[in-house]
Amino acid sequence: MSEKLASPPAFFLNHTLGGVNMSMPSIPPEPYRPNRKEVIVDLLESIALEEISLSHLMKAEAEKIQAFVGECKDFPTDPSSEEIIQFNRNMNQFLETIVMKEWILLRKLQNVLYFHETTCDKKHHHHHHHHKHHKRKCNCCCSECLTSQLKNEKCHCHRS
Repeated sequence: MSEKLASPPAFFLNHTLGGVNMSMPSIPPEPYRPNRKEVIVDLLESIALEEISLSHLMKAEAEKIQAFVGECKDFPTDPSSEEIIQFNRNMNQFLETIVMKEWILLRKLQNVLYFHETTCDKKHHHHHHHHKHHKRKCNCCCSECLTSQLKNEKCHCHRS
């Protein structure tokens, strides 16, 4: 028994909206594309902003815990045992979410540093073979160097 599978409708394969082919995603051209250094700065700033947001969330949850438990740990709202258990479950779920988010931010930071190091290694390789007379401020690509380079400051990592 061979059953013929129905082919997708033509509009699905070649659907256009305002002249844009919807079957293949594309990045629209922009007049300005950031360079690698600007991309790294933007990524580091996004990590910092997310960390700040998480700190605000944790502070709000800490205040909620303090209000629930009371300053003298006397449970001013007189919750039942079930309400205390549910509150504890909610706090555990919140903390698990924060830990997962922190792990994702750590991975993002590691990827940014790796991106910088691989970019830096290529520059060093090119630099050493073609421009022997020019000397960089620092020869490594550690996070201290990255930070100082992004701030246009002298590196203090003592590896140069």
